[in-house]
Amino acid sequence: MSERKIEDVVRDVLKGDAQKNALDLIAHLRTSGGKDFSIAKHNESDESLWLIGEGIGVMFVNGSDDFPGPWTLWVDGDNIGEHTAADVDAHVKEVAWANIAPCGSCGGQCSPGFRKRVFGKDFENVCNSTLMFTNADTDTLACLKQIVDVRKADILGHE
Repeated sequence: MSERKIEDVVRDVLKGDAQKNALDLIAHLRTSGGKDFSIAKHNESDESLWLIGEGIGVMFVNGSDDFPGPWTLWVDGDNIGEHTAADVDAHVKEVAWANIAPCGSCGGQCSPGFRKRVFGKDFENVCNSTLMFTNADTDTLACLKQIVDVRKADILGHE
């Protein structure tokens, strides 16, 4: 029996635009950036949480109407866009800034959050995962793909 992939989980638990957009993002994550950024389960016994690449982020997929469902991508990284010459338009920056992940005081050693910089703008009390996109619509998804590409370029630029 072959190992289930994130695409299998998405097809099983998401429907409609949520499924379409999540699969579109996953395809983009797998094929962009000139390097294979792996997607693997965080825990072998739980198919809801997936690690994306080495430093891209974490994707949660459970199909629930309750947060963070039906699917959420948290994007890691301080200083997103500061280490590359990537050209990002104002709309993409605004979408990123609107999706800053606030510290939820989850009990980790990071409480009450970090100071982080995203596309040249500083934010206080931010979660370790800098950005959070929940059930991204088509417009947000287009911006999210560009943000992920910038994050990949940041990572590749520091290898």
